[in-house]
Amino acid sequence: MEFTDPKVQSALIAAAVTIATLLLRAITKPIWERNFHKFKLESDYTYDQRKKIKEAISKYKVPLLNSAESLNHRLWNFSKNAPQAWHIQRDGENISDKYYLLSFCYRFLLFFSLCRKIDLELVYLDSTVSTKKDLDFLKYLKFFPQIFSDTEIFAGTGYNPSVATDHFFSDEFRELVREMSSDDRMLSYSEFKKKVEEKEFTHLITYFSGISVDHSCLRWHVLNSFHFILMAFLNDYGYDFQKTSKEKISDLAKSLPSNRLIKNAYTFIERACLNNNKEVRNAVSVLSSV
Repeated sequence: MEFTDPKVQSALIAAAVTIATLLLRAITKPIWERNFHKFKLESDYTYDQRKKIKEAISKYKVPLLNSAESLNHRLWNFSKNAPQAWHIQRDGENISDKYYLLSFCYRFLLFFSLCRKIDLELVYLDSTVSTKKDLDFLKYLKFFPQIFSDTEIFAGTGYNPSVATDHFFSDEFRELVREMSSDDRMLSYSEFKKKVEEKEFTHLITYFSGISVDHSCLRWHVLNSFHFILMAFLNDYGYDFQKTSKEKISDLAKSLPSNRLIKNAYTFIERACLNNNKEVRNAVSVLSSV
């Protein structure tokens, strides 16, 4: 056999390629299969978690948006009508006759109770693999209670954090929100009113009744900061009729005193990693410009 024979050379080359291919396949196949198996497991896990997270959010999303809309309407009304003092319970006044105050507190607690419902649905889920849209949704839900219970919102004001004057202690706030549900359902307004008449939710009633009519107290500035981020939330996730234009948000900000706490609120926003959210940036920009 002549190795110089082209036919022989072709046969040898073909044999060498076949052997090399078989060897390479024998070496790489286990590695490829192992990596592919790992990729498939991770992919299946991510898909499963994202699906369950979407289901958990969607379970209460519509009630939450409706509640946010209702609270947003009241906050708009309160921004304009705080001087009317409809929210203040004076000595001798029966709480049962204070519809504005009662309904304000009810809308506030209902919103936070629905936030809590979604949070509970997510306890055993891995939200770190959420889509960006779902993750931002969850960031909003984490942010909202912090603005009422973290005293860093008052940094630089001389506020005493050891006394729950203009804030709620976080554990007490969670308990307050928890009491808004009974047998896995939300209290109706009439049920809430009855509990208030029985001296429940006293601290919440006192908190809202104590907001100054001239927009000067710390409670007002906290509530105002919350309101603008609530509008950003609705602009992000609400129906078109629940959204507020930037022009309307700007007009509201201009009609009110400058917010003393907006810089501190922005620190909270950065901590919640919402500072790159378009709607949040718009809301903060408007509130900071007056």
